[in-house]
Amino acid sequence: MGVLRGLSLALIVILPAFILGFIAYLLTGEFLVGGTSDITEWETWMYVPCYGVPLFCLVVAFIFGMRSGRVEDQ
Repeated sequence: MGVLRGLSLALIVILPAFILGFIAYLLTGEFLVGGTSDITEWETWMYVPCYGVPLFCLVVAFIFGMRSGRVEDQ
């Protein structure tokens, strides 16, 4: 039951995670490249905003979904 809840929450968070990754892409493009984000060699610095931020959001949502339904023994 916990895995299903975690997967459901991760699926709900997927669109906001991509939007947050896009915002991180635009911000790092502005600060690292000097105002332009249309650089052709993105492989060296775009892994964190394009893959890391959405993956981090999905993992956190999955873990939160797994832990939110636990019943504590008393």
